[in-house]
Amino acid sequence: MKILIADSGSTKTAWTLVTITSAALVETYQTMGLNPLYTTPEQIAGACREALDSFGEKYPDEMHFYGSGCSGERIGIVEKALRSVLSPATKIEVASDLLGACRALGTEICCIMGTGSIAALYDSESGEMGTASSLGYILGDEGSGAYLGRQVLSDYLKDQMPEKAREAFEEEFGEISAESAITHVYQGQFPNRYLATFAVFIGRHINHRYCQQIAFNGIESFFKRNIMRLQPEPTDQISFVGSVAYNLQETIKQVAALYGLQTGVFLKDPMDGLVQYHIKGIINK
Repeated sequence: MKILIADSGSTKTAWTLVTITSAALVETYQTMGLNPLYTTPEQIAGACREALDSFGEKYPDEMHFYGSGCSGERIGIVEKALRSVLSPATKIEVASDLLGACRALGTEICCIMGTGSIAALYDSESGEMGTASSLGYILGDEGSGAYLGRQVLSDYLKDQMPEKAREAFEEEFGEISAESAITHVYQGQFPNRYLATFAVFIGRHINHRYCQQIAFNGIESFFKRNIMRLQPEPTDQISFVGSVAYNLQETIKQVAALYGLQTGVFLKDPMDGLVQYHIKGIINK
């Protein structure tokens, strides 16, 4: 039995081939992010083919693709792209990256906080999921890499950074002109990725008061506008997946405490949890 699992964000896609015999052999590969809002069916098919070639595998028995932007009619677009590469006999499931996070985390409230951000109320018994709308990096994505990076870049360009923070910023990124930033954000192919690159500045300099304040404000906004809309109980565990959440988990715990809530698991990515979820599903069949 061979299962191909993909976890696709806006920045990168992690592919894992699980071969289940008497034990489970796990192989991994990485390609570009495959959010169908920003990539073509040809790019999705090409990345899948590239991953399978790296494994020396043609047709897995099952394909589970969890992706950012995979909702509504875009699910069918991704499935068709994958079907063009895989065998007609391969069972294909295309679902949101949020469902993937919920399956990996398994707690009552599951959140993604990476390039983008979103939260869901999850029932692990029924598999049912209720969400607070993300709305993307322009209208939402509070606390995400794009959200925090946008604040940092805007402060830099508008001379709102303290001098020491500005010096550290230029040491890492060089001098950035308003014209260059505007071109990337308004004309670039992946503006959310571009903005998210500046969020790493927050994590690297989290001991600086300026960075602490941006992180706290962004995460509090995420709680207020996303998690609290799900009406969590004080006994609910709130778990997170994503690089931003993983690196800012102490700030997340501080904000959670202000709302009388408790945090659970913090994962940098969901793949290990997804592998265990699908192995368990095969064993229990």
